[in-house]
Amino acid sequence: MRPQIYIPQAFRNFQGFNVKDIKEWRTEQRIEIFLDRDEKKQQFCSRCGSELGHYHDQYKLRVKHLKMMGWQVELIFFREKRKCLTCRKVRSEYIEWLSDTSPHVSMDLAWWLNRLTEITSVLAVSRLEKLDKRSCYKVDKYILRRLLQGYKIPKVTKISVDEVYARGPKQLQEGETRDDLFLTIIIDLKTKKVIWVSHSRRKEALDEFFKLLGKQACEEIKVVATDQHEGYGASIREYCPNAVQVWDRFHLVQRFNEALNEDRKDELNRSMPKGYSESYLKGKFRFIYLTKASARSKTEQRHIDDISKDNLKIAKMEIIKEHFHMMFNCDDPEDAKIMLSEIYQWAMDCGAQNIFKWVRKLRDKQVFWNYFENKVTTSVSEGVNRVIKGIKWQAYGYKDMAYFALKILQKCGYLNSNFHNNELAVI
Repeated sequence: MRPQIYIPQAFRNFQGFNVKDIKEWRTEQRIEIFLDRDEKKQQFCSRCGSELGHYHDQYKLRVKHLKMMGWQVELIFFREKRKCLTCRKVRSEYIEWLSDTSPHVSMDLAWWLNRLTEITSVLAVSRLEKLDKRSCYKVDKYILRRLLQGYKIPKVTKISVDEVYARGPKQLQEGETRDDLFLTIIIDLKTKKVIWVSHSRRKEALDEFFKLLGKQACEEIKVVATDQHEGYGASIREYCPNAVQVWDRFHLVQRFNEALNEDRKDELNRSMPKGYSESYLKGKFRFIYLTKASARSKTEQRHIDDISKDNLKIAKMEIIKEHFHMMFNCDDPEDAKIMLSEIYQWAMDCGAQNIFKWVRKLRDKQVFWNYFENKVTTSVSEGVNRVIKGIKWQAYGYKDMAYFALKILQKCGYLNSNFHNNELAVI
């Protein structure tokens, strides 16, 4: 009686095929598994799914599989080609455990590659698994798209909307504008997770999210934190009738600092020798002016004090800046209005024209005062943007924007192994 070969349980799960032989190469740490077709197996078209007809021919396949105890594993078998009456062509048979996007990778390995890309880059995973980088990218994108098909956007009441710079001007295609260089990131402020990513920063990008969410879910949204982008505001007013839009404090301070720096530069150019403003407003001194007095070092504060002694207007603008930061600590909108009126008056008195014009436009906007009743910001979005930049740096940039959006949802949202069995993402 011929002895039977021992087959580990891990190598018995190839539907429609049986293990015929196993060969090992100890020096190379490699295993080859030879498969033989099950006679009862039915053949279906790999394109349309219809049952195949007459046999045409077959070809040999060598497929990479999951490693076993650190050893490389390859599957070797013959794949049949038969006549498909629906396609009216000769087609390869459909094999359940083969990756659709790369026939030389098993589905078990495809899911494992996707799991590894949650931790590191596609390039690092391809080197670790000794797989072509292009194949690894295609497999990862295929798995993420499968996860996205079963993804359900969670119910939210407070969200943050911000854009992230995704690609450079050289990547602009015909018919695109600068707005298409960005991705719109929507974050649940409760869970601090990215729940959707849309292409561009146009109104239509946020419209897409609200349409996917549905009318009833949009009506449950109470607060939306955004920057001052008008497209986002128009979308919120159209789809979220019960939501309060709140302009983000971070972006407001950023715009205020831009106006303040222009006034500083004008004053230093007027009162000091040529080139003085450039040397004292750029380089190592650039961020000193943006920092609150309480956060400066002694050396940085001494630099500000020296300039303030020489120029009274610079000193007054420093007081205006500190007063603007203190305004955001007000719990009552009326107290905040008083402080902003003081800033407006002081800017007019000292001749800080850029601050004066900016505050004049701001003080009549109800969306600005909403902050003092709903103190939410896009600070979570800014933190997520930093993670997204890390994703982009790790991959040396992305040409495929659809894949980049999926990677953001994978590493900052729910398209990952932590939520595969969660009700938020069901395959």
